[in-house]
Amino acid sequence: MKKIIVLIAFIVTPMLTNAQSLFDSLEDMDGVDMVVVTKDAFQLLKKFQPKDVKSDDNEVIQAFEMINDLNEFKMFSTDDLSIASKMEKMVNTSIKSKKLTELVRIKEDDSRIKIYVKATNSKDYVSEVLMFVKGVNKKTKNNVDSVIISLTGNIDINKMSDFTDKIVKENK
Repeated sequence: MKKIIVLIAFIVTPMLTNAQSLFDSLEDMDGVDMVVVTKDAFQLLKKFQPKDVKSDDNEVIQAFEMINDLNEFKMFSTDDLSIASKMEKMVNTSIKSKKLTELVRIKEDDSRIKIYVKATNSKDYVSEVLMFVKGVNKKTKNNVDSVIISLTGNIDINKMSDFTDKIVKENK
């Protein structure tokens, strides 16, 4: 019995580690810019949160509230056509393997944006947000740049929506 359990553990462990690190192979590629913020960094940032300011009025406080339950932020970008193609395939694989739900699809000028989420039991929270942005050259219809943004944790969709709306209104 112990041998069977050990055998199953050896089989399952690589699957779990591969699923978690699908985009990690991009980190070592030439031509890919990246930013990775870990849970430890979010914990450290929380220590700098001002205590005297009301959250309703201050975007900085709202941002601090949103990062309270984040595990990881990853962003990868490239303007290399072959890498961009690999990135799109990785995103499609991740969508299928993690059973992500499409939330938004935007076509604006020469950009295509798709946002996917991993639902939780609560309708107000998701455990993952995956965004893929693809810039397209209008003349050649070829990809000119691509960006993957992955955010994991206990993400409050209402807070994120309110914060985004406020930023968009201020930048108009």
